[in-house]
Amino acid sequence: MADAGLPFESLFGWLKDYPFWSAVGAASLVFIQALIINGLADAFRLMTDRNWLPGMSYALVASALPDFQFLSPPLVAATFIIFSLRSVFLTYKSPKSAVLVFDAALWIAVSSLFYPKALLLIVALFIAVGVMRSWNARDQFAFFCGIFVPVFLGWLSYFWSDSGAAFRSRHWGELIGLFRFDAVFDLAMILKCVFLGFLLLLFLVNFSSFSRNKSMQGQKCVEVLYWVFFIGAGVMLLRPEWRLEAFVLTAAPAGIFLAMSYQNLRNSYAEGLHFALLCFVLLLQYFPL
Repeated sequence: MADAGLPFESLFGWLKDYPFWSAVGAASLVFIQALIINGLADAFRLMTDRNWLPGMSYALVASALPDFQFLSPPLVAATFIIFSLRSVFLTYKSPKSAVLVFDAALWIAVSSLFYPKALLLIVALFIAVGVMRSWNARDQFAFFCGIFVPVFLGWLSYFWSDSGAAFRSRHWGELIGLFRFDAVFDLAMILKCVFLGFLLLLFLVNFSSFSRNKSMQGQKCVEVLYWVFFIGAGVMLLRPEWRLEAFVLTAAPAGIFLAMSYQNLRNSYAEGLHFALLCFVLLLQYFPL
């Protein structure tokens, strides 16, 4: 893939010739990510009670479109975004904030090694840390060190094999591209956009209800998730071509928000919404047939 990081091509590039194993790898990774997301929601009391809704909702969002169902750079990068979110949440009133800020920035930088445009999420990360706590000089120094270390080590490893210029070109030279509406808006593409647009509208409408009856830390966590969601969605527009798999960068907050939406509804309504979304997802999968 043209927008994949060099480490992704080295580790997973061979899967492009084996679509079955690419799909198996994607399904396995989404399953692991769903378990981590569920643990994240439980650890920070993002749901009213402990349940499996966050993991189930994440799996639904991360596998909703046919574009998501192969092992892509954004899907691999999404794993490290979850770890970064956990570190950000832990900074709330923590005396070891510098270590946690370093970890949060480091995970985002690691994700950019597999999908370079994930580095743009440092904007959301910088705002997120400011939401959870007040910035100080030590935290800011740790933040920039956390970004620098993985990127520098990644470049250094390719520099030793005389590929430093290729690393710079792939990871920094093409970080921001001018967007072109060159997609073919056939019925399949329209249905995909309807699904993503419905999720966006659902999350906007429920903004206030997601923070209701939560602790101060829980409310801040919800605000952080919104920042990551919207800036992650914006990354999809900072590329020359229309590639919907970039939306997977927002799967972590989207999965948690969808779980909260279910919980805010009566059981019958929540079941109806989930059944409708599941049917729509199946329609998207089998529409070409």
